[in-house]
Amino acid sequence: MEQGSIPSPHILIFPAQGQGHVNATLKLAELLSLDGFKITFINFPYVHERLVRNTDVEARFSKYHGFQFKTIPVCRPDDPQWTERLRKLSVKSKPIFKRMVIESKPTVNYIIGDAVLGFVHDVAVEIGIPAIQMHCVSACSFWTFFSIPDVVAAHQLPIKGKEDMDRLITKVPGMETFLRCRDLPAGFRQVSDISDPNLFFITNEIRKSQALIINTFEELEGPILSQIRTRYPKIYTIGPLHEHLKTKLRSIGKQELYSSSNSLWKVDGTCITWLDNQPSQSVLYVSFGSSTIMTRDQLMEFWYGLVNSKKKFLWVIRPESVINQDGDNLGEIPEELQEEKRKKDTSSNGHPRKRFWHIRQLVGS
Repeated sequence: MEQGSIPSPHILIFPAQGQGHVNATLKLAELLSLDGFKITFINFPYVHERLVRNTDVEARFSKYHGFQFKTIPVCRPDDPQWTERLRKLSVKSKPIFKRMVIESKPTVNYIIGDAVLGFVHDVAVEIGIPAIQMHCVSACSFWTFFSIPDVVAAHQLPIKGKEDMDRLITKVPGMETFLRCRDLPAGFRQVSDISDPNLFFITNEIRKSQALIINTFEELEGPILSQIRTRYPKIYTIGPLHEHLKTKLRSIGKQELYSSSNSLWKVDGTCITWLDNQPSQSVLYVSFGSSTIMTRDQLMEFWYGLVNSKKKFLWVIRPESVINQDGDNLGEIPEELQEEKRKKDTSSNGHPRKRFWHIRQLVGS
């Protein structure tokens, strides 16, 4: 550094533990690194261990001056209820995180914390460091969470049963004419007691910040962003992050870096040859993300629907995503699905060809 030059700001970034959260914030961290900012990326140990085991993330980010990975040494809460896990995580993590920020070298200038980790913003306020919440969900989703207290006050929750699912929710500004009960996040659809503290936990967390980063763009969600700005004037719409990063890397001749993965699971590439041989836009891709849990009956219902669609499909299922199933064992598969699975399409040259591909996404050992 030349004498008298201003040091680059040091930004601390802390995502939640889900795959979508980690992936989006890593892309943001890389964009900021490319612009010369010093980044400290904090992860939970079990998340970072998976990243290191299944990706080249450490080698990739070592190319950026001042970039460092750190983990926050807390135990992983094992409560099956997601909001209760977050609540316990907040209690355990806050004092450790506060000490990490205070002792950080170089000094932290800004903090970007995941929206569901409200304790990150609490620490920033206590220490006096500017903080911005990072939202990996859509603007519509954020605004729905934000408006839940008004929905409850208007007695539009709880939902009274299946016959109530198509009732309009009219207390989310900008969505009065189309948001139905069935469109609400699962936690709000399933709650039966409006005094349940879990109902407001996420809402309370996201209401703490004064500035927001949202992975969206004006042309996609302009009307809802206008509604959000009535409460949050400082909104940075930086999406789509994957496209911005790809464009940035292309502009500096580093496009090959974009192919790197941020997956917490070992990538199973056994389907690629089959997928490459399918016509353009002919395959349905099915994935329920990194945290969804379903029963075997629900899985079979989806399976029947996909088979009956008569479309080729690629289905990714995490080993732990089906309740009470051991590893890759889905139990006895109905005969009609086994028969459908064995069916082959015949290509024009007479060679057999699979009609669909089913992947079990495995955790690397």
